[in-house]
Amino acid sequence: MTADLSAVTTLATSTAEDDRPRIGADPDMFCRPGDPTLSSVRADGDAALVTWSDGRTGRFHWVWLRDNCLCSECCHPAAWEKMHDITALDLDVRPAAFTLTEDGALRIVWPGLNQAGRAHKTRFPAAWLRRFCYDDWAEEERAETIEPWTAAIGNRRPEIKHQAVMESDDGLRTWLRHLRRYGFCIVKGAPRRPDTVTQTARRIGFLRQTHFGVDYTVISKPNPENVAYTPIYVAPHTDLSYTQTPPGLQFLHCIDFEATGGESILVDGFAVAERLRREDPESFDLLARIPADNRFHDHDYDMRCRKPVIELDEAGRVAAIRTNRQGEGPLGLRPDLVRPYYKAKQAFALLTRDRSMTLRFRLEPGDIMSFHNHRVLHGREPYDPGSGKRRLQGCYVDCDQAWSRLRVLEAAAKAH
Repeated sequence: MTADLSAVTTLATSTAEDDRPRIGADPDMFCRPGDPTLSSVRADGDAALVTWSDGRTGRFHWVWLRDNCLCSECCHPAAWEKMHDITALDLDVRPAAFTLTEDGALRIVWPGLNQAGRAHKTRFPAAWLRRFCYDDWAEEERAETIEPWTAAIGNRRPEIKHQAVMESDDGLRTWLRHLRRYGFCIVKGAPRRPDTVTQTARRIGFLRQTHFGVDYTVISKPNPENVAYTPIYVAPHTDLSYTQTPPGLQFLHCIDFEATGGESILVDGFAVAERLRREDPESFDLLARIPADNRFHDHDYDMRCRKPVIELDEAGRVAAIRTNRQGEGPLGLRPDLVRPYYKAKQAFALLTRDRSMTLRFRLEPGDIMSFHNHRVLHGREPYDPGSGKRRLQGCYVDCDQAWSRLRVLEAAAKAH
């Protein structure tokens, strides 16, 4: 296909502002000094082949570009949402013309006229295209750094001062980065008040209410509805495995700790799963493929969920862990899978208790242990309730809230 470059060049010089995206999240917000611009563009069958100034190339299908048109008629200028009907999208659409702008963006003129009777144009900044390029290399370039860890992280565990989290966006961003990268972070020096943990978590987003309430107190008590409310050993686990969507981030604030014993245990479930994949691929496959039965029931609730212990993403990477021995229901398995599945469950559990994989430490009053409940397993050594108090206050925030907050903070930091 040969593009009519002269036509678009004329339009570009005469109505340069008409096709600039009029959306609150202006694509130019992704641009930073030194970011690569576009150096060339050419038609490649049903797609545009663009080259950035750093030599990278990306292939964007015309139908994809048309669907993501950033003009104010296709993308609502206030809501930032698509307004054109997917059923009206021409799957074989081709541009009437296209070219590069002086600032290195891609400008396209589409067939037909817009609602104002003028040429239907859109402008894609180089940084926007780079941000949403769907070639394999671009996916890898954008991949977040998720750092697996073992017991060796004890000497460099991520920590941050409570004051920094509460008083600055830089501190909040650092906290969230730690949670994203390592799956946990200890917030130090928090006031020892019952409402501190909820106030701190609200710096990230809305609290997740569960059948335990908006927050909860972890103490030893008679007639407990959960083994966390006893002084016995609690094996590493994830919370609320019996719900369709377990809470994302968990916060446990140490208010009092005078008792003997009761050290906290953290385990990187992603690291455990990858080790199991290397050492026992058959067990890994069973735990990633066969759903486990999880259940919580008392006088008021009967909550059930069937999901695999190991959740994989579309690329086969470990995306989430769901395991809680106390929340397991009777397994519903094919007869030939009963023994192999129990073997796989044992293999995973043994790795979560391997001293080389577990981080063990004593919380100090004022510490808030924050962690990603879809990744990091937590547990506790037994303690003697007669030797002194041990009181934690906890709450949850969903990952949707947390990672949205992090992206907004990152974008604001780049803008400055």
